[in-house]
Amino acid sequence: MKRHAKIGAVVIAALLAVSGCGTVEKNTSSDWREEARRSHDPLLDAPHHAEMVCTSEAPVTVLQRFKEIPFACSDLGVSAKIDELRDAGWRIVSLDIGEDIESDNHVGFPVTLKIRKLF
Repeated sequence: MKRHAKIGAVVIAALLAVSGCGTVEKNTSSDWREEARRSHDPLLDAPHHAEMVCTSEAPVTVLQRFKEIPFACSDLGVSAKIDELRDAGWRIVSLDIGEDIESDNHVGFPVTLKIRKLF
């Protein structure tokens, strides 16, 4: 009886190894950004607790609501509005307002966000 159990265990282990279920591959990539950039939706597919910096594509002025401002996130090669970032699980860690810039008789400010992926 013990012999049949050992043979059965060996057969199951062999089948699992062949099917790929017996081993767990750990993603050893040191740069998650490259993997996320190749994925279907880089904002959604980034790993939890990842951090990146996004910069407003145009100076923020009183002419446009903050949620309408697109932010360039060069780490992932995407441009997204604050609502899109939030919906994808990113949260603002810090917000930096740069030096004022005057254009079209309005003062604007470049805004830089440091964001973290929470879910």
